[in-house]
Order: sequence, then C-alpha cells, then structure tokens
Amino acid sequence: MQLIRGWEERYLPSRTGGVRLCKASVYRKIGEEEGVGDRREGEVRAKVEGGHLSVKWEAGDGLPAGARRAMEKHEGSAAETEEFRALFAERDDDPGLALQRTGPGEWSTSQNLVVSDDEIPSPYLFCLAREPTTTEGWERLRAELPDRYDTWTVTADVDAVQFEIECGIKRWLATEQITRHRIERGSGWVAYTFEEAPPSGDLTEVFGMSRWFRKRTKYQAQAEYRLAWILSSDQWVDMPETIDVELTRTGLRLFEPWTPPSD
Repeated sequence: MQLIRGWEERYLPSRTGGVRLCKASVYRKIGEEEGVGDRREGEVRAKVEGGHLSVKWEAGDGLPAGARRAMEKHEGSAAETEEFRALFAERDDDPGLALQRTGPGEWSTSQNLVVSDDEIPSPYLFCLAREPTTTEGWERLRAELPDRYDTWTVTADVDAVQFEIECGIKRWLATEQITRHRIERGSGWVAYTFEEAPPSGDLTEVFGMSRWFRKRTKYQAQAEYRLAWILSSDQWVDMPETIDVELTRTGLRLFEPWTPPSD
C-alpha cells in the first residue's frame, strides 16, 4: 500500500528530524479555512424527541403562498414541512429540527443534538492519502489540499510509520516526565458517509476512536488514511494541542520523495 503526504518543505521530516502531531479537535476547529479539516468530523449526535409543534396561519405572516393555501385546505406537503424545518435549522447545512406532519398545522418534532465532547480526550492524528496513479486522480487530490503543500513524500510501509511515531511519542512522554500513561492507537481509511451532518448514533461512540474516521462526502477526494493515538495520564490531564516527536534514522527513511504522475 503506497500512501503519500503533502508538506511545506521546511517541515519535512528530513529537515526537522521528526513530525508534528495535531489533535483531531484542532482539525475540526480550523475546518474549511485550511482545506483539511471537516468541522463535522468526530461529531456524535443523539436524537431527542421534542413533542409537537402547532402552527396557525394568519394573514400577513410571511409564509409562501403555496404553504398558506395548503394550510387553508388542510393539505400538508413536503414543501410545507421543509419550510418550517428551515426556520429552526441550526446552520445552513444542518438538519436541525426534524418535523413529521401529524395533521393540519400540526407536527411532531425531534432533533439530532450534538453531544459535547469538550472533556473527552481527542486523538493525535497523522494523516496520509492514497497514492494517485493518474493525472486526473492527482488533480482531484491536489484541489482538496492547501496550496502551501509544496513537497510530497511516499510511504510504502504504514505499519512501520505507526511504530516509529509511537516510539517517538513515548520518548516525548519521557521528556515531559510523564511516567504513568495510557496510549490507545487506531488506524484506517476515513469513511465519507454523510452529506450534511452525522446521523444520531450510540452515545458510547463519543468515547471511541471510530468517530474520528468519518467525514462528509464533500471531502472524499482526499482519500485519507489516518494514524491516531489517544494519550491520557493522571500526571497531565490536559495534553497540548500539538506535540513534536523525533524519529530515528529508520523512521526518517520511511518518507521518500514522490513525484506526481504525468500520464
């Protein structure tokens, strides 16, 4: 399996002697601003039943004429329901309040609310991408990543990269005099499974790693493969947002120069 990664040249492992790991929650915060993160990644939502909504039409209330006619005739429609759903949306691309029409001017309501994860450790990530084998594939990937990435490397042994970085993490922990710690690791392809917002799920997901391996479908051209580590210790509750880990000479050699295809 060949995986590539884009860098600013000054941050190449061969120049710095290691790599910087960033918390997943940071990628979520920067979102579209940097062209890498998805502000919806890692979200866990719970469905909350809200009761019912009753709406009475009155002249001049600003509803579209079609909706007014439907309400006068007691004929609900998908468009009418969508109109009210939009009124309660949290964001332009967020489903917000879900409505199910139950009668003339009456709807049952439910919401998919975001579960707060502010107090739950976020994994450190190291991200790569599937190697494109055609010019078209390369152009799609390049368009999805920041312009500042001006240098590319290729890695053939991702398991070795994971091992080398984890050794570097342990050296960093020792340098910080963290002698009691727990490391939870994960790796795999990112799944691009939802259009707007994650569906409601099992609340146990908020404590797991899998939620950080899914994004919106708009990012699927990134073809991303992630290595992830959750670090925890009773000696240092709040781990920093980024850590710099040193690599051995063996680890540095895992990142070879890569040239895009030119077919």
